[in-house]
Amino acid sequence: MELLLEGSHIKKGGYEKFSSDYPEFCLKTKIPSGISSLSSTDVTETNCTSCGTPHHDQGGPVEILPFLYLGSAYHASRKDMLDALGINALLNVSSNCPNHFEGYYQYKCIPVEDNHKADISSWFIEAIEYIDSIKDFNGRVLVHCQAGISRSATICLAYLMKKKLLKLEEAFEFVKQRRSIISPNFSFMGQLLQFESQVLATSCAVEAASPSAACGKSTPTSQFVFSFPVSVAVHTQPSSLTYLQSPITTSPRC
Repeated sequence: MELLLEGSHIKKGGYEKFSSDYPEFCLKTKIPSGISSLSSTDVTETNCTSCGTPHHDQGGPVEILPFLYLGSAYHASRKDMLDALGINALLNVSSNCPNHFEGYYQYKCIPVEDNHKADISSWFIEAIEYIDSIKDFNGRVLVHCQAGISRSATICLAYLMKKKLLKLEEAFEFVKQRRSIISPNFSFMGQLLQFESQVLATSCAVEAASPSAACGKSTPTSQFVFSFPVSVAVHTQPSSLTYLQSPITTSPRC
C-alpha cells in the first residue's frame, strides 16, 4: 500500500484504512454506547478501575532507557515517585500541564496539543538534544504529557529512532512492552514515519561516506542488542539482528 503524506497528515483511506492494515499501531478499546466520536486516546482516558484511578495514572513512570522515563502528568506531580526513580529533569510535552517543582527539578516544555493539526515533529531534534543533555550529566529525565499516551510517547519513539537507529515498528514495540497503553494520534504516527525516512537516509549517507563500512552491512543491530537486552523478542542470525519488515516504511532502506 502506498501512503501519501501531505504536511503532517496521512491521506488515502484515513484512520479506518490505517487501523485495518496496521492494527498493531492502534489501541483497541470498546467505545461505550452513545459515544461515537472519541479518539483512542479519549477512550483510554475514560477507562477507570474500580478504585477510580484512570488507567494511564496507574503505577508510576516506566523506564524506557536507564536515563529516560515515560509517564503522565499525575506521575510528574508525585515528588515521591520522581525521587524514588532518581529523576532530576522533566520534559513536559503539553501547553497546560503545570511544572509542580520548579527550582527543584530541571524543566523543559514543548507546548504541543494532542490533535491532528499539531506539528510535533518540529520539536523532535530539540527534545532529543535535551534528553541527551540530561544523560550526559548522568541525570534521568521523565517525558510526560497529560496521559502519557500520545505526545510524550511520540517523543520517546523519536528518541529511540534517532539515537538507536530503529525503525518505527521496532521502537513502537519496544515502548509498548513497557507502557502498553501508548497510542500516538494518527497525525503523529505520520510524522514519525517521515522522521523514520529522514533518520534512515541520514544513516545510509553516513555509512556510504565511511571508507570502512558499506550501508546495509554495518548496521546498528549490535548496538540494539547491547542496549536493549531485556524482554525484547530478538530474532538473531549468525552475525546480526534480523529487522522486522515494516509494512509502513515510506522509503526503502538503502
